[in-house]
Amino acid sequence: MLNQLHINGLAIIESLKIDFSRGFNVITGETGAGKSILIKALNLLLGAKASVDAVRHGREAASVSGQFLLPANHKVTACLESYGIPLELSGNQDAGNELQTIIVRRVISAKGRSQAWINDTPVTSGTLREFADALIDVFAQHENHKLLDSDGHLAVLDQFLDDRTLTVKVEAAWRVVAESTSALKKLVSDLALKQRDADYLSFRCEELRKFHPSVEECEKTRNFCDQARHNTYLVSSLRKAAAVIDEGSGESSIERSLREAGRILQQAASKVPSLQTLADQAFAVAEKASELSFAVGQELSNADTNEDDVDAAQARLAGYQGLFRKMSVLDVESLVGAWGRMEEEVRFIESAAKDAAELFTKIERAIATYKDEAGLLTAARKLAAEKASKAVGKELSELAMKDSRLEVEFISAISPHGVGGDGPDLACLGEAMAKRWREKILPQFSGVSATGAERVQLLLSANPGEPALPLHKVASGGEVSRIMLALKKALAMGADTCILVFDEIDTGISGRVADIVGRKLAELAKGFQVICISHLPQVAAYADSHFLVHKFGASNRTESTITRLDAEASRTEIARLLSGDEVTESSLAHAATLLKKARQERQKGQQ
Repeated sequence: MLNQLHINGLAIIESLKIDFSRGFNVITGETGAGKSILIKALNLLLGAKASVDAVRHGREAASVSGQFLLPANHKVTACLESYGIPLELSGNQDAGNELQTIIVRRVISAKGRSQAWINDTPVTSGTLREFADALIDVFAQHENHKLLDSDGHLAVLDQFLDDRTLTVKVEAAWRVVAESTSALKKLVSDLALKQRDADYLSFRCEELRKFHPSVEECEKTRNFCDQARHNTYLVSSLRKAAAVIDEGSGESSIERSLREAGRILQQAASKVPSLQTLADQAFAVAEKASELSFAVGQELSNADTNEDDVDAAQARLAGYQGLFRKMSVLDVESLVGAWGRMEEEVRFIESAAKDAAELFTKIERAIATYKDEAGLLTAARKLAAEKASKAVGKELSELAMKDSRLEVEFISAISPHGVGGDGPDLACLGEAMAKRWREKILPQFSGVSATGAERVQLLLSANPGEPALPLHKVASGGEVSRIMLALKKALAMGADTCILVFDEIDTGISGRVADIVGRKLAELAKGFQVICISHLPQVAAYADSHFLVHKFGASNRTESTITRLDAEASRTEIARLLSGDEVTESSLAHAATLLKKARQERQKGQQ
């Protein structure tokens, strides 16, 4: 249950706190007093879109917080635990179940920023909505108008399904169909685009295959050519040095001249022994000259480059430069990347027919799976339609629409735009493929959609012998309100929802029917906490807790506040609802009669 609701700085509410009771809470008040703001505050707390216009003028922010008491085993617990939100036991019990406290807070700044917390853990508005979906069902005034729109009737019917996972399975199966069809359309679109350049792609890829560029080979060739240019100077220098060493100043090499000098000195040493040292030095220098000649020869051998190899490398580099220009790239990395992409495009063109055929098969299988799931859902919906008609009919009978019948009309679904339809233009795949699509696959899309093989429309026959017609053609405002209440009543039993909120569900209702509506809401309050904004005294008479919203002027500003009424104040407010602003003895007596009758009806229901 919603135990407390705190509102600060929201619209005409400066600050207020509401302590709700467990059963049937009714909120009344004059038009414009601020009743709808309470619903707005609750919706903000439950993840509705926030607007800076909601912040009270002069305040930096508006805030709404609510304290909920829930059974520890409620399914919302799993939702909160999945987000790592800590839970705290309240120390209270209800029907033997331990209760936990959950505090939700939402702040909207005047600058447009919105923040939310659950048990002091920051959460997104999406998390708030997930929390709310598992806990609260809010019926606002505009829901009446939505019921008149047949586009929403399928969702209403699906709430009566015994197995709600059937809709999930159909949606999942449809996603496979839609995704496969989308993949086929993309394949055909890409193929049609690439086929225009097919000849160019084939020619250029063949040229690249023959040349076979690579980053490593290009770098190696460039380095070779750079080294070859360097070697030209090196070889020239080495050759000049070798010539000097090997040829000397004349026709004899330095080594030969030194050795000849050594022999001459050695012969002379036989007569002048001191010359032997010079002879030895000459032979030693000759040996060094020999070693130098060998070393220069080795360097020359290593540095010398085959001219044919140099020419081939330079031609290879020229080939790279030519491809750079043709492919409009600046480096070999971009060239190799472009080649790879072109090869992929060629492979795509070559394999498109095969890939399309595989997608055809996948789509056919996906549609078959979808139809199996959709068939189960259709059967379940027909049972749900019988269940809804029976349950709602019973409730309508008790809501003074005794002879009314609510029927469900099934209509073939319309495939969403972009899936199925006329299908992709398969001319680029050839006539055989296009024919297979038109004659075998496309017809299978007829009458299917993401929500199943059917649409539905709620029909009403308000009088015996009258045909059932669409709600928007035959239902009055009061009848739509009663139908909605009947739907809510029929759906609520056995639901996980703990809190039901009604914002003037009694629109268009008065008199005896208003008393029945009050009794129905009180019956709902046996299993749920019910919070109802109403303008009917008959509904207020059934309240476990009666609240009055009123506005007043304070410091030249309008403020709205809410008061929980005791028994006597409740009787006075009900009398005001009966007679207007002037409360008379007659209206007080009438109010007492309504309260007594409501008490008796509730006692009957408990027996």
